[in-house]
Amino acid sequence: MTEPFAILFRTRNFFVVAVAVFLVAGNCACRRGSNRNTNANASASSSAGESAADKSKREAQALVDQGKEFYKNDQDDQAAQAFQEAIRLSPDLAEAHLRLGMAYAALDKKTEAEEEYKKAVELYRKRVQSDPKDAEGFFNLGLAHSLLHQDEEATRAFRQATRLKPDDEESFYQLGMSETRLAHYPEAVAAFQKALELDPDDYRATDALETAEEGAKRIKEGKKHAEEMLKKQQENANANGNANSNTKPVPKRSPSKPW
Repeated sequence: MTEPFAILFRTRNFFVVAVAVFLVAGNCACRRGSNRNTNANASASSSAGESAADKSKREAQALVDQGKEFYKNDQDDQAAQAFQEAIRLSPDLAEAHLRLGMAYAALDKKTEAEEEYKKAVELYRKRVQSDPKDAEGFFNLGLAHSLLHQDEEATRAFRQATRLKPDDEESFYQLGMSETRLAHYPEAVAAFQKALELDPDDYRATDALETAEEGAKRIKEGKKHAEEMLKKQQENANANGNANSNTKPVPKRSPSKPW
């Protein structure tokens, strides 16, 4: 091949290769662009798939979590505001009502706190009725009852929470506290012992266990004293009965024979 034809041939080959590379690159770019469009469309579809109610509930839960942090740091006004906004977004969010009640109590708004606790009880009852295996629902129901000083109802709810989630130390601790308030000391002792079995470092349960054990001891001593007193009364009654049976009867005066 002569030199001019060789140059022409090489130039032609270079041109063909360049065109091929350009087409391949363009095709890849189109595919990447297509993937971006697909991802964007998928993201848009996902956002569109979330209902307004679900979005409000998600935002409300975020506010509850924020309020809990405020409450933990003794920023009770800010906590109350966060819980109020959560309720505005999702009026049936039980935890928001429970936490708002606690914030109100910290702010010494007792009436408002009680109303929120009652609302929380109502909502948590519905929740556990729809899902009888909801351990968290039963725990928070018990907590709401406790804050309303409804210890029998609280005990039932906490006991159910421990059955559903037997490794939850806090449920056993709260069960022990409600049993103590009802003066059910042996039951309280058992609950606190289980709490300490799950978390030996819980100083609250350690102190509460000592109190419950002292209460159980007093009950036992009181029962023993009552049994001893009853026994003495029976012995005295028997002794009096025997003494009366040994006394000679007094003769009745005859109406026709005056003394």
